[in-house]
Amino acid sequence: MNRRDFFKFGFGGAGLAVGGGLASGADNSSSTPGRSVYSHPRWVKMIPRPKLAVDDNIYSRFNAVNNVFGSFTRYYGEDNRKKLMKESRNKTMKYYLEKRPGYRLEDRALADAAWVISRLGGLNRGTRAWTSKSVRTPEERGVEKYNGSPEEAAKMIKAAARYFGAATIGITILDRRHIHSQERRKQIVFEKAAEPYEDEEKLVIPDKCKYAIALSVQMSLDNLQCSPTAISSAGSSMGYSRCEFLVAGIAQFIRGLGYVAIPSVNDLGSSVAIGVDAGLGELGRTNRLITPEFGPYVRLCKVLTDLPLATDKPINFGLLEFCKICKRCAEACPSNCLSFDDQPSFRVKGEWNNPGHQAWFEDAPKCLAYWQESTSGCSICIPVCPWAKKDKTMIHEIVKAASAKIPALDIFFSTMDEVFGYGRQKDAGKWWSLNLTEYGIDTTQGKG
Repeated sequence: MNRRDFFKFGFGGAGLAVGGGLASGADNSSSTPGRSVYSHPRWVKMIPRPKLAVDDNIYSRFNAVNNVFGSFTRYYGEDNRKKLMKESRNKTMKYYLEKRPGYRLEDRALADAAWVISRLGGLNRGTRAWTSKSVRTPEERGVEKYNGSPEEAAKMIKAAARYFGAATIGITILDRRHIHSQERRKQIVFEKAAEPYEDEEKLVIPDKCKYAIALSVQMSLDNLQCSPTAISSAGSSMGYSRCEFLVAGIAQFIRGLGYVAIPSVNDLGSSVAIGVDAGLGELGRTNRLITPEFGPYVRLCKVLTDLPLATDKPINFGLLEFCKICKRCAEACPSNCLSFDDQPSFRVKGEWNNPGHQAWFEDAPKCLAYWQESTSGCSICIPVCPWAKKDKTMIHEIVKAASAKIPALDIFFSTMDEVFGYGRQKDAGKWWSLNLTEYGIDTTQGKG
């Protein structure tokens, strides 16, 4: 039985009726003020706090030097790293000579080109500069700074964020524990200051920056399904470049209103933790954020500000229960770095994990080693996730709504997703012939 017949004769009868009712009748009355510009699907619940527990006696600010990119040699070993780099170079040249689809000159040139805007940024540099001399302040315009209500300001920020390319937006009170303790060998500190600044020893965030705007951008699923080739890498790097433009635009907009804004992508602090607090999604088995709209095929970024904003709540769309039984990402992971545990726990895998919160912690050095081994990174765990669907068809929305409400159906949905071939790797050589939309994404999906 193919997908069409299955939905028509199997799940399509009573299942569609039940699921349709769930999708259309879910209560979203707990939505917070200011969400009229962007809101989640109706079947997503707002909850007081994230579902995964935090041990307040342990959880604290993470030293970014301990992440896998900052300390890969320490975790993997210098000799092993050198051997890995040599093998990667040899394989890269071999693939060039073979003209292997996904690893050819044009494929790698595309991936490098997609980084072009991202490489303009950095912690307090370029597109991520913490201040700007080019902005026209309210004082220079001869008017007072913006003084709308927090609800009006939140609605305005969400409208601007959508305009600058955000797929989803959430706002939260900043939990300072999500901010790194240091980066670039400098301490990140909070002080009573009018503006953020940097000196030879520290990076200073003003105490008044109490709000965090969490943002996501879509990545092209057509690219990611070509993982682990350079075509997939282009999808990831384009996501980062779009994040740079997004946070730079939002930060400059807020400064133009007369307030402080600190743009950030992967630097400064955990975009995942801030995104969970702001209601962008839940923490999944990959130890990454998964959204109800796009699953895991998003890149995250954030802006810290002192602009008073109405905040959003964390969400529950059944993801935690789904991940407990699914395990598709762990099964597909070529480096075997993802957890197969039935339950998330407080047990970390190594110093690259920040302790004190529940998660399915990953073996990050194994993951990064495979990136080098593949010669072009890896995103296999993203498209295999059953929540990753680029086509927002009625049946997929009904399945999501049913999963959010009836966890007993999760194993069925996960199995059927695999049986029908969703998430399978695609031929990278065919990507160049696709009739893609702008940026390879559907920009109509994030409207809620």
